[in-house]
Parts: sequence; C-alpha cells; structure tokens
Amino acid sequence: MSERKKILVVDDDPTICLVCRTVLESSGYQVFTASSATEGLALAKTEQPDLVVLDIMMEEVDSGFQAAKLLQESHPGVPILMLSSIAGASSQVFDTSALPVKQLLDKPIQPAVLLRRVQSLLD
Repeated sequence: MSERKKILVVDDDPTICLVCRTVLESSGYQVFTASSATEGLALAKTEQPDLVVLDIMMEEVDSGFQAAKLLQESHPGVPILMLSSIAGASSQVFDTSALPVKQLLDKPIQPAVLLRRVQSLLD
C-alpha cells in the first residue's frame, strides 16, 4: 500500500474497536477509533477517513443511522460499513437502502470477513 488508507471505527464496545484496530492495522491501514457517534463525527472532520466502520446502536438506538446520514453529508463518497449486534440484521432486520451504507456486517466480527469487506469497499 503506497499511501495508508485511513479508517475510522465508531463503536461503543471497546473490544470491537480493539479487534477492528488490530485486524486493520496489521493489514497496513491507519485506524482511528471513537466510542460514540458524537466523537466519531468529530474525528471524521479532523482525520478525513477513507472509510468508516460504524455501529448501529450506541448511545441511542439509532445513533449509527443518524451518524451515517451526517457523515454522508459532510464526507460524500466515503463508504460506510455498518455493524450490528442484532443476530441476522445484515440480511433481515434493517433496511439500509435509504442510508449511505455500503454494507452491513453482523457481530461478532470475523477478522477475515472484516478485512475482505474493507478491502472491497476501498478498491
């Protein structure tokens, strides 16, 4: 990777942030983490990420959805990979068609799957 891509991980679960950071940094990405939608939006302004990994439910049930909308307004074209701890959410529970979300991934996160999804969104 000639220029390290920046990835912002926004999740209120410190374990998820650590797993994402470890997996992505080991593959050469520069990773920033935030534990709330508010903190994530602020970091997005200063760090200008190439991709955002965003949890759906944080301080409020729809924090991730609201953050996705705001991120798309302030950073158009930056892909968003959403995470959900609700079993089967990626295929059944949430309709993300009205959101600027490129993909939805269920927790627990499988490191190889996370890496493949991130790589495909950045290619």
